[in-house]
Amino acid sequence: MTEPQPNEPSVAHDGFRPEDHFVIRSQTDEASSASAQHSDAFPNPAFTRLSDDVPQDLLTHQPRQPNLGYSAALLCIGVLVLFGVSVFIGLVGVVTHANLNVNSAAVPRASILIEAFTFLITYGIAYIAFPRFWQRSFGQVIHWNPAAMKEHVPQLIGIGIALSVVAQALESLLTLPKEMPVDAFFKQPSTLWIIAIFGTFVAPVCEEVFFRGFLLRGFAIFFDWIALPKTDEAREWWRSTSGLSQRSMILSGVVTSGLFAAMHAAQLGWAWNAVGVLWIVGGGLTYVRIRYNSVAASSVVHAAYNGLLFAIMFAITGGFRHLDKLANH
Repeated sequence: MTEPQPNEPSVAHDGFRPEDHFVIRSQTDEASSASAQHSDAFPNPAFTRLSDDVPQDLLTHQPRQPNLGYSAALLCIGVLVLFGVSVFIGLVGVVTHANLNVNSAAVPRASILIEAFTFLITYGIAYIAFPRFWQRSFGQVIHWNPAAMKEHVPQLIGIGIALSVVAQALESLLTLPKEMPVDAFFKQPSTLWIIAIFGTFVAPVCEEVFFRGFLLRGFAIFFDWIALPKTDEAREWWRSTSGLSQRSMILSGVVTSGLFAAMHAAQLGWAWNAVGVLWIVGGGLTYVRIRYNSVAASSVVHAAYNGLLFAIMFAITGGFRHLDKLANH
């Protein structure tokens, strides 16, 4: 294979041109020049970066992670933890003689408690264990990138509020069930306070880490891998680079946004038109994640989105005191 000339992408003997399949966004001119001398990487002019906010410690040719295997592992850990926490909370309820029948106000609170402990323990295990395999920190691999978030906080909050307004406007045009399972969380003021805090500051971060941190890159890696020609040259190029194509990120964004919406389907009483609105919301969150290369940024948007919903509830009910008024909205 001949040495690639400056500003000229190389072509393997079988006609495989990585620039036809991939858009590398993790190379600087200097790094690209160095890698071209030792691998099948290509000069930087053939590629583009989506954001200049990427920290230098992310601009390296590390293995593409987290792949779908880690997403599956995280999900399995979560299921096991959920089972253990549910059993523990149930035993506590039996010992304390708590009223846990279906109509009990304690059930939504127990559900929130179970979810909170499940998130905490699951991500705690992943935070400690996964970097041992990645040889990089947890935040680097999922592209948490707090610097990009801190620089654009007002803008991100505005995007979250705008996204929430659009979603509510769309829902106002839909025919929805009069009673949804999620309404059970809005029966008691104390429960609503808990869910408002949890839904604004905890759930958005946990959901963004899984959907936009793990699954988004996991599916993109998978889509690029299956599109890669099964040749030695292509495999060597794959091992020596770390970029993902825009095509795979867009396709992954559509899939993960759909999964994000489907996760909430049961809470919405399987009202698929409402689930469709959440699919659009997921697409907006994915755009922010890719635009700023930051899961922290999409977490702020998600928090602002949920926060506006609870702020409207707070205003309508006079500080969560008159919850009967929610029936008319």
